[in-house]
Amino acid sequence: MSSADSPTRLLTCTAYWTAAVRAQESGRQDRLFHDPWAATLADKEGSAWIEQRSAASVIPIVLRTRFFDDFLTRTVAETGIRQIVLLGAGLDTRAYRLDWPEGTCFYELDQAPILQFKRHALASAQPKCERRTISVDLLSPWEQALAEAGFAASRPAVWLLEGFLFYLSDTHLTALLERVLQLMAPASQIGFDVINKLTLTSPLTSRWVEMQASCGAPWIGSMDDPVGFLAAHDCRAILTSPGAPAANYDRWPYPVIPVTMPEMPHLWFVTAEKQIVANSRKKERVE
Repeated sequence: MSSADSPTRLLTCTAYWTAAVRAQESGRQDRLFHDPWAATLADKEGSAWIEQRSAASVIPIVLRTRFFDDFLTRTVAETGIRQIVLLGAGLDTRAYRLDWPEGTCFYELDQAPILQFKRHALASAQPKCERRTISVDLLSPWEQALAEAGFAASRPAVWLLEGFLFYLSDTHLTALLERVLQLMAPASQIGFDVINKLTLTSPLTSRWVEMQASCGAPWIGSMDDPVGFLAAHDCRAILTSPGAPAANYDRWPYPVIPVTMPEMPHLWFVTAEKQIVANSRKKERVE
């Protein structure tokens, strides 16, 4: 896609914004993470955006970053999984700023311009694991490019789709997740953040939604039942809201909405594990 308002163009813009949030958080004494490269990665675009945001308004992004930091490091430590796939990796620096066991390999997929900028900005930095970048448009076929980079689809992996699904149409959002789920081996895990449809129209979230639209990156994609969607693909899911015990970190200042409360806007941090289907186990015993 080449139009100025295409999803790929929007994801490039928002990558700088997210880096700016990480830079701001890294400057706090009570920071929830430290990203020494974030200020450079934010560049002028991210710096200009963050200047117009209040500290409170970006708390969900801060909590999301730390939540998925913990998700990735915990999963790798507890399961022995050593393949991590970041779809829409943007200016993520987890391969550099977090400690990883020997044998861990990051596969970072995103558009060529953002990966090139990132490579230049991090030229003097050393990742703490093997890292392979793959230039793709996520709305086009990318599975073969991932395989050619060395990804073993037969082995479990951790997949992360962070901070971009709401910029895709519902059709593209669902299709992308389905492609990932089809590629996931049993015991693989996935994490992503998603909003429900009411978030796009609720007065409670209108200020942020309007800001996104005014900045040229409107939220358009949603999913009302991530647990059901994932269950249909043999994945057992857990929903977490910002401010809930698993995503609070003594930073969330607002009441916490129960994750399944009806008629309310929801921003969910979703984690799920691909199950071994009973029929597959039965087939294995017969064979």
